[in-house]
This record gives sequence, C-alpha cells and structure tokens, in this order.
Amino acid sequence: MLWLKPFELQLDAVFEEAKQKVAHFPKPLHELGLAYLDKFDIRQKHSTKNYVCYLLPFWIAETIQVHTAKAVSHPSSATVSSLHLQSLPELSHRMGVANIFCMLHFFIQDDLMDTPNLSTDQLHDLIPLSQLFWNEFVSICGENLGNDSSFWQYYKQFLAEWASAVYNEADADYLFEQPQQIASKVSPLKISLIAMLLQLDCMYMLPDLLQQLDQALIVLQMNDDLSDWQEDMIERNYNCLLAFIRYEAVEHHQALFSDKVTAVQVQQAIYDQEVIRRYAHYAQSSFTSAPSLFVSDSLIAFRNYLIEQLHEAATSIHEARNTLLQGSLLYFIQKDLTSS
Repeated sequence: MLWLKPFELQLDAVFEEAKQKVAHFPKPLHELGLAYLDKFDIRQKHSTKNYVCYLLPFWIAETIQVHTAKAVSHPSSATVSSLHLQSLPELSHRMGVANIFCMLHFFIQDDLMDTPNLSTDQLHDLIPLSQLFWNEFVSICGENLGNDSSFWQYYKQFLAEWASAVYNEADADYLFEQPQQIASKVSPLKISLIAMLLQLDCMYMLPDLLQQLDQALIVLQMNDDLSDWQEDMIERNYNCLLAFIRYEAVEHHQALFSDKVTAVQVQQAIYDQEVIRRYAHYAQSSFTSAPSLFVSDSLIAFRNYLIEQLHEAATSIHEARNTLLQGSLLYFIQKDLTSS
C-alpha cells in the first residue's frame, strides 16, 4: 500500500511523541490517557486504525514536494521556497502528532453522544481527558501562526461544519442529498491542513486538496457503514448503506421500505439482491472526480483502496452465497443418490 508503507517510520515517531506528551498529563489522567491512546496506536496489533488522521500531513508534504519538482520546469507556476521545503519533515511530523490528539478528542465526543448510559465515573474520566487532548491539538496547530486571522476563521468554520453535520444527520439523507455533510463529520481534521498550508504559503492548493480529502472521507464512511449497519440501526445513527438500500427500494416503488428498513430486509438486500455491488459502483461513480491541478497521489490511492475494499466485499458475499447454494444442491443430490 503506497499510501502507507513509505510513511511507517514517521508514524512510529508521531505516536511515540504523542505518548510522551500524554505521559505529562496531570496525574492520574496521564494513565487514563495512555490507556486510551493505546487503543488507537498503529504499532499495537489490535488497535483501531484511523489512517487518514495521522497520515494526512505526510501525504500533503509528499504532494508539495512532487508539485515543487514539477514546477521547476515551469517557472511561471506557483511553487514552494527552499526554506519551506526544508521545514516539511518537521512540520508534517508536528501535524501528524496534532491529528492524533484531534482523533482522540473526537472519539471521546462520539462516545459521549452515542453511549447514553455512561456512568458518572466514566464521564468524570472522559470529559477532562478529552479537553486535554483537544488542548494539545490546538496548541500544536496554532504554533507559529500567532493571531493569524485566516487560521482562526477556518478553525471556527470547520468546527461549525462538524457540529451541524453531527447534529442534523438523523433528519437528512446525506448520501444522496448532501454528501458533503458526510465529510463534514470529520471537518476538524482539516484544521491541521490549514495550519500546514499557511505555514508553507501553499493556500492556493487548498480547493483541490479539500476536494480529494472529502472524497476519501465520504468513501471511508461508506466502508465503515458497511461494517456498522446493525449497530447504527439499533442506535438510530445515520448509515450510508441503510440509506442506499432505502433509496433503491423507494426508487423501485417498494412501499415497505419507504420509511424504515428492518434487519431482515437489509440482509436480503445484501445476500440475495447484491446491493453491495451497486453500493461500490455508486461510490466509484460519485466520488472520484479529478482535481483541477494539485493531485495528492497518496490521498487518491487511499480513496481508490477504499473503493476496491467495497468491490471486494461485494465479490466475497457473492462467492459465499454461491458456495452455500452449491452446498445445498450437493446435499440434495447426495440425498437422492442415497435413497435410490
């Protein structure tokens, strides 16, 4: 995986620094913080992997280097100074660390919103820990930017986008009506992108990079929702796969699906109607438009990997179904032979 392998040493370094920072949290929150970080540490075998959060700064640094190399033969093109190029490794490292803390903070926020029966002790632990994570994120991103008004404007914008997307998802059909809102649920991640581009004088790249990032975030959510549809159905969370199944049913005038779908209906759609194959094709046809100028090869590769994962899931389900059908046929043939 070219979007991951070249950056493994850098990832080890950012997680090690994040661990050191958490170790300096006030006691006993440092122990709680280290235990929480361990759940997401890419170096741990069974950790939750959230690649886009901590790889994004390294993908952006790679993009800037590639663009600068190409611009050498086109002097009229906007490019990056040699001083800024020298700062890329250190800057991408700092933003990688920052994004780990952003991820940790918002995972806690998700837990607080999605788990109604958290005990008083759990709330007592999670709320201050979340605030410490967020403080680290903002401190790192704001470093070297001072009172730069544009940074803080984007900061407010992306937090507002996140709040709106999360608050309104139960009342909207994001996948078909507002797909941008799916990406907005991860908008705080973009704060580090702004901090990075501002320090490099590369804000002219922002529209293309945001387009590619949003596409990857939407397809990532579509992948997650394929795995989480049962949990989301119980918790009444918005789920792209459930929305897709409901949309298809309404389009085919199946009135039973017009309001809600049941677990049985979803299983029928998945295993009998090959809905995942169409779901994968929808992701590929809807969220793969090309940027106008500045292409992040790793970000595009990550998005394409996610789409391929959807296609592979569809193929696996199809093959498993055929195996079961063949097994049933073989059972009846053998039964007939035995009885004769």
